[in-house]
Amino acid sequence: IGVNVVNANLRNFERFEKTALDSMRTIAYRPQFKLDYIANSGVGVSSSRFGTGVQGGIIGIFSDILGRNQIIANLSVNGEIYDFGGLVGYINQKNRINWGVGISHIPYVTGFRSYGAYRPGPGTQPVDTISTNILRTFEDKLEVFASYPFSKIHRIEAGTAISYYSYRLDQFNNYYQDVNGYPTYFLGSERKKVTTSNATNLLGVPLKPFSILQANASFVGDNSLFGLTAPLDGFRYRIGVEQYFGDFSFTAVTADVRKYFRLKPITFALRSYNYLRLGKDGENLFPLYAGYGYFIRGYEANSFFNSKRENTGNFDISQLSGSKLAVFNFEIRLPFTGPKRLAQIPSKFLISDLNLFFDAGLTWTESSKVAFKSQPNGVLLPDGSPAQRVPALSTGISLRVNMFGYFILEPYFAIPFQRKDVGAGVFGLTFAPGW
Repeated sequence: IGVNVVNANLRNFERFEKTALDSMRTIAYRPQFKLDYIANSGVGVSSSRFGTGVQGGIIGIFSDILGRNQIIANLSVNGEIYDFGGLVGYINQKNRINWGVGISHIPYVTGFRSYGAYRPGPGTQPVDTISTNILRTFEDKLEVFASYPFSKIHRIEAGTAISYYSYRLDQFNNYYQDVNGYPTYFLGSERKKVTTSNATNLLGVPLKPFSILQANASFVGDNSLFGLTAPLDGFRYRIGVEQYFGDFSFTAVTADVRKYFRLKPITFALRSYNYLRLGKDGENLFPLYAGYGYFIRGYEANSFFNSKRENTGNFDISQLSGSKLAVFNFEIRLPFTGPKRLAQIPSKFLISDLNLFFDAGLTWTESSKVAFKSQPNGVLLPDGSPAQRVPALSTGISLRVNMFGYFILEPYFAIPFQRKDVGAGVFGLTFAPGW
């Protein structure tokens, strides 16, 4: 038996105490920030011959009750105390033109091997030094940005930023006694911080701090329908240009176009992602790498050092770094486990997509040449980089798993066609949602 609460109260309305009109006053709205969302990436401790490291991070979003003002803060560490990074941003959404400001400190970690030899004193045996160099590039940035939506789907974005880049180089040296030109007897090891005035990168370029002023503008569109771990239907795109001034002057162009065709129960997904630094100075920044799992699966950097096969061909890890990057991806996506109306296997806990993929990618520089063949010719430029670049291709299968809405985990098996240093294929793991 239901109870009609609304009509009962309306009939008794006259019995309720009235609020006098002169007791109410209008006051200005003052936004007060309250926590909307908070998450962390866990915490961990690791130890190796490179020292003890700490991993962890936290992100928080604060806004007023109307959502007109937002503050986003993100702090994380992945390694030593030098690998601490963070970002704080403010976004104003009161008017149709949204604008904001952000400040950040982000460390980028890369590494390379080097070799040297010296004599401790007159008449002594030479000592060989094999060094693992851990290079940190620190980016400190202040940026201002704005966006104007033409509709719910399309908008234009613009912004400017000033960045300061500095370095820290740590060498982990292993010393060997030289016998007939070969490092033979291990003598010891040490860790040494190299002063930036004496440090160089892999190509011998001095590591001097520098500043860059940037201006950018982009057209952005998105009407995609997101599924369990990746978009199912619609399109997404970003077409943009960036101009850099200061110690380095160059232009960067971005063209990122994605299209999804939904033919139940599967989705055909295509992506063309291109980022090009145009101009000589664009060669001097840290290189772009195409072997990440969210670009080309089967070419992760750490997998190149695990094989001892011979006759590996001329394609190596240096083929995947450059100042210009072009990637093409094709996937067939099947909602595998999850909600009964969408997935093939109903599940309340395991949410996943099964994917068949084909990846292709290419990086190159101003001085290199692109050749569409299976293997490069092996010729090197004076700076030691490949003179000829060939596309990297792979195909395989992956399973994207939605970990309780916290993050997307993608184990995959890929067959990298250009790599002759591996057997049938490569297993990998990516922490990223589907593009």
